[in-house]
Amino acid sequence: MSVRVSSGFPATRLFWLIHAAVALCLIIRADTCSCVFVGRVNGRNAAFVAPQPRPATRRSIPLMGAIAGIQPSGDLHIGNYIGCIHPAVQYQNDGGQLIFMIADLHATTGDEPIVDLRDRSLSTVATLLACGVDPEKASVILQSQFPEILELNWILGTAVSLGRLRKRANFAKRLVAQESDSIGQCLYPLLMAADVLCSDSDTIIAGDDQACHIGLIREVANKLNRRISQPVVKVPRRHRNGGFRVLSLDGADKMSKSNSKESSRIHLTDDDETILTKLRAAKTTSDNDQAAPEITNLIKLLRFFSGEPVDESDSGYSEIQYSELKSQLHEAISSYLQPIRTRYLELMQNEAMLKEVLQLGRHRQQPVFSSAIEVKHVGAAFTIFSASSELATIMSRKLNTVSLIHEPRQ
Repeated sequence: MSVRVSSGFPATRLFWLIHAAVALCLIIRADTCSCVFVGRVNGRNAAFVAPQPRPATRRSIPLMGAIAGIQPSGDLHIGNYIGCIHPAVQYQNDGGQLIFMIADLHATTGDEPIVDLRDRSLSTVATLLACGVDPEKASVILQSQFPEILELNWILGTAVSLGRLRKRANFAKRLVAQESDSIGQCLYPLLMAADVLCSDSDTIIAGDDQACHIGLIREVANKLNRRISQPVVKVPRRHRNGGFRVLSLDGADKMSKSNSKESSRIHLTDDDETILTKLRAAKTTSDNDQAAPEITNLIKLLRFFSGEPVDESDSGYSEIQYSELKSQLHEAISSYLQPIRTRYLELMQNEAMLKEVLQLGRHRQQPVFSSAIEVKHVGAAFTIFSASSELATIMSRKLNTVSLIHEPRQ
């Protein structure tokens, strides 16, 4: 039986069209799986690895993420809220991938031992949730549950000189102020760097007082990337959150949990009467100097808790009496904090739920932290050691053998 082909359409052309159609079908079929071709290796013939289904979706642009952290060393105050918690909640609500770390390891470096660290950690979780941190959108984690942080902290310690740390303002200030400070206090910035780099975050949400530490984190990240000759760690930037540095009510320095005077700060869970008492005792000037830091601080607080732009001129308060300023501020703060306080008291009645929030955060972030330290570990072990760099020499001497690092993680 012969095939008749119309004139003007040669049989050879039909032959190639059929082959092209078959090839196209094979290409479409092959595109549904991911095959890896293995060439001739060590005398073995080439072969195809068993095809693996492609993932349902592919993310061409990685999600941007931010990390914020707070120590459970005491009740959180409005300075913590303005400098860290509020901008973190805004970042979360804007769709950012947020990690909020309860930095319990950092809390152990203080002068006073914290005997109730577990309870304070749960209290901090409750406060964060009351302020708007949503565990369905953000990951709330406990620092001590991630051993990868301490592992990376050691590696970073071999990459930063003591002289470089001494040039950091906060470190120098501590060293001069108290020679009895622990090594943990002095190396606080390195542990903070391990927190951030291990989390694989692009952004750090922190107050102005952490600017020098963030600068050190960026230095360390850049240094590791240069030595490994590839970007194995992200170089995070500080989140410009529009917050401001809140001063202590006694005018001494920034508002801080470590200040021995309870009246120096307003806690997020203070009742109305306590807030009023603290504001009445807040330091002012005797010469009605509206430009004095203590007065500017109160005006900024009033603007913030009243929902006004903080960076506007203070001219609108040039004639206000200090008593009236404090009265208005009391009303604004009490109104703002009342729902936070109510929600906090409710959450503290459900300890099991607070623990579940930490478990959920750990479940989400453990793969991230594990893979981050693995990438850095392998990079440091194979690339840096082969380059005979300074970091390799230091690590080899301290660990006594390279094989300790080369061994795969179990």
